[in-house]
Amino acid sequence: MSEPVILIDQPNNRGTMYAIVEQDERVAYFYLYPSELLTTKYSPRPCWLRNLQPAPPQRDVAAMKEGMAPMLEAPYCNHPEGKAPLEAERITIVWMEEGDGAAVLYDNEILGVIPGWSLYNEEHAVAYAADCIDAADTDRLMPLGKRGVNAMYERVDQAIAFWKDWEDEASQAWSILQDQYIKAYEEMFGPLVQYYAIDGGQWPPMGLGKFEKDGVVYLLTLGVSIRPMPWVELLYNDRAPGFRRMELAMAVSKTDFTDKEIMAMAGLISGIADRPWKQVTWLGEGHTISAELPAPFESVIVSSALYNGAAVPIPTVYSDKVNLYWLSPITKLEREYAHSRPNAGYDLLERMIHHQLNHIVTQRQELPAD
Repeated sequence: MSEPVILIDQPNNRGTMYAIVEQDERVAYFYLYPSELLTTKYSPRPCWLRNLQPAPPQRDVAAMKEGMAPMLEAPYCNHPEGKAPLEAERITIVWMEEGDGAAVLYDNEILGVIPGWSLYNEEHAVAYAADCIDAADTDRLMPLGKRGVNAMYERVDQAIAFWKDWEDEASQAWSILQDQYIKAYEEMFGPLVQYYAIDGGQWPPMGLGKFEKDGVVYLLTLGVSIRPMPWVELLYNDRAPGFRRMELAMAVSKTDFTDKEIMAMAGLISGIADRPWKQVTWLGEGHTISAELPAPFESVIVSSALYNGAAVPIPTVYSDKVNLYWLSPITKLEREYAHSRPNAGYDLLERMIHHQLNHIVTQRQELPAD
């Protein structure tokens, strides 16, 4: 038995996941593999694509015992006699915008889809195949079915359109969005004092604006919201459009911190901005992140609730709401409190608000114990 041949091997935008199509003389498969840094967190996800030989009548246990990819049983596939081998030049990979799921196309038609949410929970580890005609429960393989019935078609079409937007009109799309954000921020936080590119030359374009008003330096990102965050689709389902896009902000009192300390906080925001996609995670209300900060602080908490100003008129992105999350420094004991039980980050935010803390970062005492 010959070793499988890799027909395509393509990483996502941040190299956190790899999409691979391979086949031997019996069967073709599509896989999503996590990068080496994420192998302890996520497991590979398979998607059968087609049998190249007559399908077995029952589960292909013999192949699995030999460490080979199993053929799909005859009752579940639309070609029980087998199909021609896949040709590498006819294969295309389409990554979902979050970078955690992908589809494989053959002559621009969908062959298989591994949705991003299948990555996060073994119970949700499902793949869809065009040549599957019935659910093979033991393989967690589902029929792709027809357009208009399976939402995966619309999801892949959406991803194709998204990448086309940024492939063909990147400069125009970015300049329009960039201008909208800067105008919205200037309306609330004073004139733009300085602008920093924080994307490191990678797509998507991301910037950090520095604004000043009434003795406060405002640091706000723009462009982070171009990509939806991983995880959110699984966690929020139909409500995901309200939670999957974000921008980050800090408001720092000039009387409490030096210019050097404020610029260090700007660097902190820059580092956090790409975190959801570099680590295949997400950020939301009450999350905490370790950070190098002036004593006594050692972390930040993420929150839109701490903001007590007028609503910031930031634009929607791909018809989604964009959450403006403010980063507020917290101490080690405060962070431990936020991690003491499920959803305690919300409790910490309530305590902070109770003690008249808001989005403006000042020197302060540690919150008293309950």
